[in-house]
This record gives sequence, C-alpha cells and structure tokens, in this order.
Amino acid sequence: AGVVGRPEGCAVTTVGRTVHLGRELTREFLWPPNACRTPRRATRSRTPGAAPCTLEIMTDADGPGTHFVVMATGQIEAGRYEGHDTIYCRYAFSFGEDWTVNKGVEEGITQMSTSSSTAESGAGQVAVWNFPIDVTFRATCPHGWPQIVLSVYGSDSFGRSDQILGYGAVHLPMAPGRHVLYVRTFRPVGSSLMNRFLAWLNGARPEFIDSLFPSRGAGRDVTRVQSFGTVKLQVDVALQGMEALGYSVPPATAATLRLADPLATPQAEASAY
Repeated sequence: AGVVGRPEGCAVTTVGRTVHLGRELTREFLWPPNACRTPRRATRSRTPGAAPCTLEIMTDADGPGTHFVVMATGQIEAGRYEGHDTIYCRYAFSFGEDWTVNKGVEEGITQMSTSSSTAESGAGQVAVWNFPIDVTFRATCPHGWPQIVLSVYGSDSFGRSDQILGYGAVHLPMAPGRHVLYVRTFRPVGSSLMNRFLAWLNGARPEFIDSLFPSRGAGRDVTRVQSFGTVKLQVDVALQGMEALGYSVPPATAATLRLADPLATPQAEASAY
C-alpha cells in the first residue's frame, strides 16, 4: 500500500499508528508539505485477507494559524466618588480595525448603586457594582489592542440625576492571568469661569459627544478636564494563538493572596484607591 498520485520529490513519512475496527492503520504524510498541497489517499492493512482501509489525509489543515484570540472575563467591582450617593457606570470596548468581537457583550450598563462607608474604604464612600464582563476578541494584528472605556453617572447635591461624574479608559492586560485595575477618571470642564458657573447652576455639565473619546488621542490636547473619582476592575485574561504567529507572550500572572494587617488604619487599607 502507498500513496496514490505522489508527485516527484515527495517522500512518505510514517507519523503514527491507529487501531480502528480491528485494523491497524499507519498514518502516512507527504514530505515536504509545500510540494504536496493536494489531498492524498493512503491505504494500509495489517490483517491478512481483510479489505483494505482508506485514510484520507488533508495536508492543508496543517498550515500555520492566521489569527489569535483574546478572552477577557471579570467584573467592574466598585467606584469612589466623594459627595455622590447614587452612581452607575456604563462601559464599552474600543479596539482597532483588525479586531472583531467573536463572543460576549461589547458594551453594557451597571445597576444603580448607593455609596456607603465600609471598614475597607476608610472615611470615604464606595459604590459597589460587581457587574460581570465577558467578551472574546479575534484579531490578526496586536495594533489596536482593546481598551475598556468607562463613563460614570450619578446624582449631584441638588438631586439632579444622570450627571456625568467621570470618564476613563484602560487597555486590557497583555499578560494572561488575573489582574486588578484601578482607573482614574476625569470629567470635562468649561473653557471659562462663567461657563463653569452656568453648568453648575443649570445642572448641564459638559459631556463628550463620542463616549469612546477617552480611548483616543486626537483632540485631547485642546480638552480641559478635571480629575475626579476612581473605578476598580478585576479582569481575567486568556490568550490563544499568539505564539503560533511569532509573538512573545509573557508568563501568566498568578493570583496573589494579601493578608490584611490588623494594626493597619482604615486609611491605609483604602490607599489602594
């Protein structure tokens, strides 16, 4: 038994044996693979008097990968915005042209949460969401690595709702494993003192027309912003297929366990924010 229609310059290489229906088959492939790209058929029988078995081999399926996959799961844990009690957060992913969302949710909005003081937060107030994130990206080039863009809204001191409190953006980690991210947010302010006073009086604070604007660099040099608030995220990242394309993947980060110091003050515990 052998390979039917074998071109010149191709050799037969035995790579393994498989027992199927009482017959021992020998898998044979053509070498080099570039010279034999068409499907070949090989027959092999080790049982005397038995009908020959046919094994079809597709050499094209053994080619190199053409894309890689980035999977991110986790949650938007909490946010700290002093002086605001009722807060919610909107999130969306910003990525390059070579990236597509294969599975999962690309954008979403958390539930409304009421800020409260806890032992871990010290003297400040923290709004807890624990809102899940689950998305899978497919890409051919690392350029345009995904960013998660946050927009936090809440009520002001006059009870007016849906007031922008802060924007923020952060890249998904490029190393597999579990990561804890703290996003420092900011909000735009008026170009003059009069505009700021009118915005505070009317309850119409400046907002970005494009919610993904914080993830881009164009136009940031002419934008006036004020730093305010922090959002905590926990993300688990998994990478697949990058090494096959020649990219170096850093080792996975192991989840670390931090024991609380019983002698530490609440302000020290809250310094992570």
